[in-house]
Amino acid sequence: SVEKDIGKLPRQLQKIIASEPLESIKSEPHRGKFLRGKSRGLRKYTFFYKGTEYRIVYRVSETAKSAILIMVGSRENFYERLERRI
Repeated sequence: SVEKDIGKLPRQLQKIIASEPLESIKSEPHRGKFLRGKSRGLRKYTFFYKGTEYRIVYRVSETAKSAILIMVGSRENFYERLERRI
């Protein structure tokens, strides 16, 4: 699902996501802010591209010592789409 999310974004943004946000999440997974409500336990990483706010939502797996990506997209209708996905 996350691959489809990223595939729908402009090529330049795909390159940026692969280099900056994903590397940041990989190196410091606990840096992201916790979500509340139905999405409790998930974390978000927020960044901007050409004036639009984008989010990456993920879960930190302590046992596997990894971050599991749940969803990537722009802020618009993000949480409604996230609720349908989880």
